[in-house]
Amino acid sequence: MMIEKDLKTGRGLLAQFTPYIRHLIDRGLTRKTIQRHGYHLILLGSEIIERLNQHDPENRKMSPRDLIFHYVDDEGGPLLSYWSPDIKSELAQHMAYDATCRKLLKFMTRKRG
Repeated sequence: MMIEKDLKTGRGLLAQFTPYIRHLIDRGLTRKTIQRHGYHLILLGSEIIERLNQHDPENRKMSPRDLIFHYVDDEGGPLLSYWSPDIKSELAQHMAYDATCRKLLKFMTRKRG
């Protein structure tokens, strides 16, 4: 069940993801690649909101940018709550998701200028 706080957080995360998607478009990546990264960002946003609701309600006070920095690190994004390490196709999906999360983090921390 979605609550108003989830919508606010989701919109804030989307605002953080949008410049990264624009960056991918500007780099001339294929539509399929951009869609794959977008799907992974949806997973990341959903997982962050899931964690806020289930495990970390105190983190809801953090800004969307700070939430990303809290849940994403050099190894990737948070483990997906539905992920089963015993299913090879899910392992491959999680590895691709982690790669997108690492690229997002690199994009968000790069020096501009």
